[in-house]
Amino acid sequence: MKQLILTEKPSVGRDIVNAIGGRFEKRDGYFESERHIVSWAIGHLVELCEPEDYQPNLKRWQLSTLPIIPTSFKLKPNPNTIKQYQIVKQLLSRPDVELIAGTDAGREGELILRYILHLSGYNRPFKRLWLSETTPEAIRKGLANPLPGQAKDLLAAAAESRSQSDWLIGINATRAFTKKHGDLYSIGRVQTPTLGIVVAREKEIKNFTSVPYWELYADFVTASGQIYRGKWYKNKNLNRFEQESDGLAIKEKITGQVGTITKTEEKNVSEPPPLLFNLNDLQKEANKKFGFTASQTLEIAQALYEKHKLLTYPRTEFKHLTKELAKTIPARLAALESVSGYASYVAFAKSAPKPGKRFIDDAKVGDHHALIPTSVKPSSKLTANEAKIYNLVARRFLAMFYPAAQYKQTKITTSVCTETFQTSGKIELSPGWKEVLTPSKGEELSKTDEEVLLPPIIKGEQVTVDKAELQQKKTEPPKRYTEGTLLAVMEGAGRFVEDKVLKDAMKGHGLGTSATRAAIIERLIKVGYLERKGKVLIPTPKGETLIDLVPEIVSSPQMTGEWEKALADIEAGQVNPGDFMTRIVGLTKKIVELAKEQKTKGTNQQQTREIIGKCPLCGSDVLEYPKSYGCSGFREGCSFSFGKLILKQNITTEQAKSLLTSGKVQVKGFISSKTGKQFDAALVLKNGKISFDFS
Repeated sequence: MKQLILTEKPSVGRDIVNAIGGRFEKRDGYFESERHIVSWAIGHLVELCEPEDYQPNLKRWQLSTLPIIPTSFKLKPNPNTIKQYQIVKQLLSRPDVELIAGTDAGREGELILRYILHLSGYNRPFKRLWLSETTPEAIRKGLANPLPGQAKDLLAAAAESRSQSDWLIGINATRAFTKKHGDLYSIGRVQTPTLGIVVAREKEIKNFTSVPYWELYADFVTASGQIYRGKWYKNKNLNRFEQESDGLAIKEKITGQVGTITKTEEKNVSEPPPLLFNLNDLQKEANKKFGFTASQTLEIAQALYEKHKLLTYPRTEFKHLTKELAKTIPARLAALESVSGYASYVAFAKSAPKPGKRFIDDAKVGDHHALIPTSVKPSSKLTANEAKIYNLVARRFLAMFYPAAQYKQTKITTSVCTETFQTSGKIELSPGWKEVLTPSKGEELSKTDEEVLLPPIIKGEQVTVDKAELQQKKTEPPKRYTEGTLLAVMEGAGRFVEDKVLKDAMKGHGLGTSATRAAIIERLIKVGYLERKGKVLIPTPKGETLIDLVPEIVSSPQMTGEWEKALADIEAGQVNPGDFMTRIVGLTKKIVELAKEQKTKGTNQQQTREIIGKCPLCGSDVLEYPKSYGCSGFREGCSFSFGKLILKQNITTEQAKSLLTSGKVQVKGFISSKTGKQFDAALVLKNGKISFDFS
């Protein structure tokens, strides 16, 4: 029997061939040797059928046909990769092979695998290759100790439940609200509540009215002539004035007067090293430090994992290591010794005690451990951005060997003429782990007025008010979300839930997962609901309109949080997938019913859009949309569209009209995505597809 190893991507297939070694022959869609066959999916080879695959009349979008709820879900090959599916299906049917499934080790990788097995009719036992890193050593170790295929049956059940429930909500809600209100509204289980969070913040900002207030500061002089500054406060909830006159009265009252130090408090504070990275934390840090988008960080981390073999599996939710994996730490430190500037850090790490339970805890590790460096030495082949992400992960890994940062915190309370002033100071005694991590801008210490070195003082000592200053300030609106802050909110979406039991249950189960949040943000931008402006995310008018239209059960994080919790419980064997899907069917029916009951809002935008030409696929009008030119027959299932921006060159309405009329238009100033160089070419329209013509 030969081992048939099925991976998710061709690149991983080649890595496995290289790790196994021996003589492999390259065939169409796979490699074969005397003992092994290595083939691959190309992402999702198999997908859920569309509504029209069940009934042809469902291709046309109509409220009367909703909700669409299949009795049982059917699968079909992805038309873009059908050739590779046929190759994999043929290999799976060979009687001389035993399957080792090596798709990515996670929910989505399991879904890709199981859909292939279902559609191809494969029902023999198989084994599961579960990798957290793709170094040759890790691959060989994984192949020597594969898991039984059924070990991931619960993960597969959760993956299929997620896929089917997303289909039900996405297709039915999108069709229902689109047909009801006359414009295309893409609705999704996770994307719509995420949009709702951003829209709610924008409404807070728009409705915010800035109010002035005043803060009173006094400079006190000790008997030895040293000066320190204090801020007026009445109690912890009252430390400013709403009326300038109130502040001026106290300022006049205390200026030049003698006060007394009524309380002193001094204590040492320690700050432990941060936990190791999971993907979400890495994305937040890269956004804060470098302005990287979430998808950009994931793409770079994936390249460092697959291509360079320098990082472990990036799509992890976990921040700890297992005791078994901790045995590999010396080899990982040895690889870091070659990194410029790391020698002293690695030397310290080697001499430091073994990291404790804060970092190494089997109970806090699931399918994958924290994101850390591998034992492969980095080379000079990394791009500047790859080096930035690698350094973030490597430095966070090294920081766990260092002691806590130590500070001395001092608080002084001064009383003068029955008024009270508070003074705080914070001095770094030992940087500890902060030697390794470069702080982000503005992170060095918390507040400017806490960075001062306070003079020696004694409780009961008398001081004189040298100067008093009343500063006018104003209340500030909440800040718009950056990708980093939105990722944090998506991760902790339980805070939007009022029910305490559900709030507790949702801990660790926010909107989406580490592996999907970047794609959700990109999707909201692609469909025109969000815009990037610098580092911040702003909802478009269409995005705001959608949130106004959809009921709370669609836009609330609570529904999605309950969903993520249920999927995690399916994976843990605590919830039956059938019971979960019954609830989803009920929710789908309710959403469609609510959409049908709504009053139509606004005019039909389709009637006001400019007609560019006729669709080459179905003959309907092609209309101009904010970011594209597209077929007005999209509700009937026509997918023809092309962007207004192609390779950084705007396509004007006149050019679009010419392309649809004559099938060809000359355009100048394209920018190559590979080389960055400018070029001219004709756009050619043939069989509904657009291509370049350089002749």
